[in-house]
Amino acid sequence: MQFNYDQCRSFFYILRIMEYLDRQQKNYYADVVCWAQRIDLEKDLPHKSLSAREERRYCARIRKKIESYIKQAEQMSTSVLWQNISFASRLFNLTEAETQILEAVLLWRKKTYLRVFARVVFREDLDSETLSAFAGISEDEVLALLKSNAPLMRYGFLEMRRFTSEYDVGEEIREFLENKYDSPAAMQAALLGTPISSQWRVRDFDYIAETDFAVKLLKNAGKKKGFNILLYGEPGTGKTSFAQMLAACTKRNLYPIGENGAEERVPNYRLHQLHQKLDLLEKDPKGCLLFDEAEDLFSSPRTKCDKVEINRLLENNTSPVIWTTNNIRLMDPAFVRRFTLAVYFERPPVSVRQQIWKKQLQAHQLPHTFRETLALAKEFPVAPSLIAGAVHAAQMVKGDLNTVRQHIHIMTQALRGGRKTTQENQKTENFNPLLIHADMDLACLTSQLKGLGRMNFSLCLYGASGTGKSAYARYLAEELNLEVQQRRASDLISPFVGETEHNIARAFAQAREEHALLVFDEADSFLQDRSRAHHSWEISGVNEMLTWMEKHPYPFICTTNLMDTLDPACLRRFSFKVKYDFLTHEQVQSAFKHFFDWEILPQEAVPFTRLTPGDFAVVKSKAEILGMQQNRVEIIKLLAAEQAVKNRLVRPQIGFCK
Repeated sequence: MQFNYDQCRSFFYILRIMEYLDRQQKNYYADVVCWAQRIDLEKDLPHKSLSAREERRYCARIRKKIESYIKQAEQMSTSVLWQNISFASRLFNLTEAETQILEAVLLWRKKTYLRVFARVVFREDLDSETLSAFAGISEDEVLALLKSNAPLMRYGFLEMRRFTSEYDVGEEIREFLENKYDSPAAMQAALLGTPISSQWRVRDFDYIAETDFAVKLLKNAGKKKGFNILLYGEPGTGKTSFAQMLAACTKRNLYPIGENGAEERVPNYRLHQLHQKLDLLEKDPKGCLLFDEAEDLFSSPRTKCDKVEINRLLENNTSPVIWTTNNIRLMDPAFVRRFTLAVYFERPPVSVRQQIWKKQLQAHQLPHTFRETLALAKEFPVAPSLIAGAVHAAQMVKGDLNTVRQHIHIMTQALRGGRKTTQENQKTENFNPLLIHADMDLACLTSQLKGLGRMNFSLCLYGASGTGKSAYARYLAEELNLEVQQRRASDLISPFVGETEHNIARAFAQAREEHALLVFDEADSFLQDRSRAHHSWEISGVNEMLTWMEKHPYPFICTTNLMDTLDPACLRRFSFKVKYDFLTHEQVQSAFKHFFDWEILPQEAVPFTRLTPGDFAVVKSKAEILGMQQNRVEIIKLLAAEQAVKNRLVRPQIGFCK
């Protein structure tokens, strides 16, 4: 019978099992004869019941046959699998016993005669006793080689099958070891992959305060143990690009961890690959690793490793590792404090976004002007990755800046779970201060704030809906030459513990970093009176808001329709509290002129006592839809209907209460 090299090598482990059974004084001769008959190993084996003496005699013949195949293997050209096992053994300093265990498991999985023999003669499970027989060592010694921190398990060569005591080799490792490599160096190159190149420079991240410090740290990292940099923040804010820049500026080769999708099949695949690459780079002074989406390791239930193992990993890695994560709040503080440096990433300010737009448009050869890039930066407060994707998509379809805008709208809708973005009308040229009925002269207030010389002031604008509170906030921002960052209750309030406080803190921090005017709409939703709270998280959200209001260095404005529900402690934190009311009769006349370009008589305005600029805007829209822009009678009826709705919603007074 002719066998290939792997089959002949499998006979080596078959003989090991026989030797193991001899030491255990097991009577296995009849089973060996049965196995040999099944695979037609030896000619003239009788198919009848044999005496014990005959079984031993035939078994001795079979053993000699097995030994002859083992010697035959020594004369044959080695297989690709055996060469790769030998390469891997040298790369990862595996012992002879570890190498034999790995080879035996791989031969078992290749469906050689080894599996058939073990199942007929010995046992069906590939457990620690079976591996003990393969390696020719005690079961306790095998178990020591199969600990989680031992090479076979740490590098992911073997894994324990779920809900069993069996060991197996991962599909990815098996496929990897069956590929052809010319040398250990070629195998190492395949394991490490291609270093990530970078087009980013230090100046591209001037808006990150820690940039220079991070570059200096990585330049001086050397082979210091436990050097780790954590980059955390919202998705798409440039964390991976920053990591690439760090490696390029410090002339290091940056290798990614686990980017071939195998982690979908093997929970600990990325952890195993991290250990592999750290070991392979141990003698490389220019090696550096990138572990993107680190929450897979630090806070994912799929990763099977305990806290101590991760702590030791962060303390003892011999090559620098740059980690990125979108969510640091689920990380154990014990992990965070072991990082050499942690850098927070948030949405870049307008000036930086404009530079990113300019760079991307130039790189993809899309025509643009300075004014257009500035407009895009203001219109789309999105992450650099979305900018790059939109410009690339526009180039692919030979589009222009309108194509870019369309793509960003599509992608931001996807990021919002399919909900379309409601774009605020940021234009204030149609804002008319004369249509604001407030208990303060807002024109005078605006003038005073412009000449104040400092920015740490705040306003609470309260009153009926549609009276122009948010419109004035945008008007004031333009007068102060500030960008507006508007936040609604839906942007801040979350059902998850701690998430609301985090959103509030992030809103204030981002406004501070971008020197923006922060506007909180529906402030009664997150500044409600704490004495009426039913849950602890309602109180903690208000506390967080109050803390930030006390120390914020830039303007912020809160708007509300329910002033009487606000927590009393927040009221003294506002520099100004401005009450908005319905339009006066004179303002109603001005509103007709502003919205419809009509003059009305003073007596025609008398019936309208509960109208706002918002009501006029709604009626104007209705008139345009119905095609009655010039029908005075119908428009007056529509305004009267808007007022009637408000009158019905007003609660009637009881008794003598006023």
